[in-house]
Amino acid sequence: MNPKTFQKIIALITIGSLTLFWAASVRALSVDQVRFGVHPDKIRMVLDLSQITDYRVFALDNPYRLVVDLKSFEWRAGKIAKPGQAGIKDIRQGPLQPGISRIVFDMERPIMIGSAFLLPRQDDKPDRIVIDYQAVSETEFQKSKSRIHGTLVASDIYQTSSLNRPEAESAPVPKQKPALKTQEKPLIVIDPGHGGVDPGAIGIGNVYEKNITLALAKELKKELEATNRYKVIMTRDSDIFIKLADRVKYARDHEADLFVSIHADTINKSDVRGTSIYTLSKEASDAQTAALAEKENKADLIAGIDLSVEDEQVANILFDFARTETMNESKFFANTLVQKMQGNGMTLLPNPHRYAGFAVLKAPDIPSILIEAGFMSNRKEVERLRQPAHRRKLAHTIRLGIDAFFEHVQFNQKT
Repeated sequence: MNPKTFQKIIALITIGSLTLFWAASVRALSVDQVRFGVHPDKIRMVLDLSQITDYRVFALDNPYRLVVDLKSFEWRAGKIAKPGQAGIKDIRQGPLQPGISRIVFDMERPIMIGSAFLLPRQDDKPDRIVIDYQAVSETEFQKSKSRIHGTLVASDIYQTSSLNRPEAESAPVPKQKPALKTQEKPLIVIDPGHGGVDPGAIGIGNVYEKNITLALAKELKKELEATNRYKVIMTRDSDIFIKLADRVKYARDHEADLFVSIHADTINKSDVRGTSIYTLSKEASDAQTAALAEKENKADLIAGIDLSVEDEQVANILFDFARTETMNESKFFANTLVQKMQGNGMTLLPNPHRYAGFAVLKAPDIPSILIEAGFMSNRKEVERLRQPAHRRKLAHTIRLGIDAFFEHVQFNQKT
């Protein structure tokens, strides 16, 4: 293993272990929502918390940032509506040092923090941190930037954290995508499993999974584009090999709104058939699912690639994958798709929404699912998967699920 990669992983494991130890000793803190109010003389930022906690708030420059440090927390705020007057370009958050985490608001202009204070829960309102700030001149910024609000104490030796660097793209929590604009078409990345030197499952009649997945992916792309509602790209549109990590990176580089990976399973029981949908989980829902995920995650080894020496991006993805909001969106999409398939007469496995640690589902900021379209080990299923009419029906059903998902997303953004 590359020494730098090894050290990075050990450091992440150490930080994670310390954080878990600390979290186990007290009631867990979470940041549940971040809201903004625009007033004539200030911008008011409100952080809804699960409990009262120590904090500190201050401003930095090069570039301009508003920083909030808290005891280690779970991020539950999800997508955040940022009014233009708030002057916020982006929001990042993650561990700063053992026991302390940081939220960074990248600002468009210099600001001055007028006040920051705690409000305890009252009636139906949760515990809150309230921060008032306003845009100021560079001169005023320089006069006020050394002021720290709050009582939280953190060690200065951690000030080189990646959350302090504006160029950091591999901070423990990835940059959040802005909410979809009404006039924008969501970008969907379709990932046909396997390819090139990796044939995937070899079914009855010497049918290769890589060919089935590519044919179905092309059908789904055609179905989605025909609605004129989406932009659609594929990780591969020919018989080529692509590393698992590069499939995830491709979706993230293009800032995808949805990632759909298509596969076809095989099993040593020839009578098993049906479609299933998988979302990410550290623990598989059953032994068969665990074995399937292990097999799929070893696909890169076919091409002689050792995942243990992959770059920092992969290490960070493996560390960051459990982003609650993204996982919840993925689960909602999977459940919606199951309903559409049931309503459209598709054959499904029992408990068709399943959970496993598939490598291609580990984009921390993109809702992702993996569809096992059927079993290559079942003769009737192979015959159906080879028929264009069946692939069209399956693609149409998946599209119905995608439509329902984005209707849900856009409705939530309006409310």
